[in-house]
Amino acid sequence: MPVMRVLALVTLLATSVAAASEPALASFAQLPADPAPPELVRDSHYWISNEDHLELFHDSVKDKGGIYLGVGSDQNYLLGAWARAELFVLMDFDQSIVDLHRIYRVVFLAAETPQEFLRLWRRESRPELRRLIEEGYPDRKERAGALRALGTARGAVERRLDRVVEQMAKASLPCFLVDAAEYAHIRRLYQENKVFMVRGDLTARRTVSAVGQAAAQAGKKVGVLYLSNAEQYFPYDAQYRNNIRALPLDESSVVVRTSGQRGISHVKGTYYHYNTQSGSSFVAWLADAKTRDVRAMLRYAPDTGKARGLSRLDTGPTEAREALKQKLLEKRAKQRGRQSSRTRRSEVRR
Repeated sequence: MPVMRVLALVTLLATSVAAASEPALASFAQLPADPAPPELVRDSHYWISNEDHLELFHDSVKDKGGIYLGVGSDQNYLLGAWARAELFVLMDFDQSIVDLHRIYRVVFLAAETPQEFLRLWRRESRPELRRLIEEGYPDRKERAGALRALGTARGAVERRLDRVVEQMAKASLPCFLVDAAEYAHIRRLYQENKVFMVRGDLTARRTVSAVGQAAAQAGKKVGVLYLSNAEQYFPYDAQYRNNIRALPLDESSVVVRTSGQRGISHVKGTYYHYNTQSGSSFVAWLADAKTRDVRAMLRYAPDTGKARGLSRLDTGPTEAREALKQKLLEKRAKQRGRQSSRTRRSEVRR
């Protein structure tokens, strides 16, 4: 690797460490990790997203600003750039995904352009990327985790990033992997040490509540809360409700999620339903004891009309349930009307 690039990376890493001392960000830099889960879902590391219609979230997250809090891997950079987030909190209960984000960090810091970013993920760049990790993480545990993730995930990440480029081009939407402004936004956040990664469990006691406390101390709200399809694997118990209530969510915040559960519409040819919801609506639903899990809530989320399998929920449970009740009554009235009309026509023919 050229000496100038090494020096530039060392300078950026030093700048990042210095930025962590900013009083407003100190609490984010010290977010506590939740305990590792006893087992992983399907005993698998989800190195890449399989949500292939993230363009459906673009209009809802665009320019939300504030804190971007999300689970998972690559999808966070696409959504967070669209949102123009002020800072990222990237969490996952799988430590290997946190280790993968550490690789993303050194790549963003080293690559000045989206093209260079993509090049560093190519197979032929693996020795160079390995050196970036070794130089970027003096802590042996962090370095070892990132190197393990590199050995397992690099090929999948390369293919996924190429696929995202194709998908966003087809949707005619900007993408951090192509668009210079989108890319520069994320890179700047890394340069300023405003991207925080932590092993966090949405249903555990430490991390999410600590994010809420850090946000309050910094005087910031959550602009985007990205949950992927995590909620389909657990009920809305007291701890989860408390965790979400601890976050500064309001009517201008947006919650974005997917679900592969039955009983709700899915985007044609895919495993997922895509949903967006205002922060205030989510808080209201979590205050309702009848809302025991995400499917119990999504069945009341009206379709947006933009695409089958894309819903939007901005109301609380009482209003949403009444709206669905009225819709069903209207549907039954129309069915009775059509049946009566057929009966009359049959009688006339006799």
